[in-house]
Amino acid sequence: MTKKRTRFETFSIRFLVFTFAVFLIGLIFVKSIDSSYNNKIQSLQKEISTCQSDIDSLQMQKQELVSFNRLADVAGAKGYTYQNDAVASTNGENR
Repeated sequence: MTKKRTRFETFSIRFLVFTFAVFLIGLIFVKSIDSSYNNKIQSLQKEISTCQSDIDSLQMQKQELVSFNRLADVAGAKGYTYQNDAVASTNGENR
């Protein structure tokens, strides 16, 4: 004695299978997009760290070029001399 399924039962089973399939496809789609974004984030983080190390290197080079010894060498090469007594100072008296 097999019981015949009603239209509602058949529709419910089909709807359940369809909903489950859509859920699985959506889940796979979301996971693939998440993975894609993670790859993009990692590549951008690598690029940022490379740029940051370049900035740090350039700042060190800037500090070396701005140092007093470097300025004295460049001035000496151009024929200028550094005279410490040419620096103005005050003796603390008010006029």
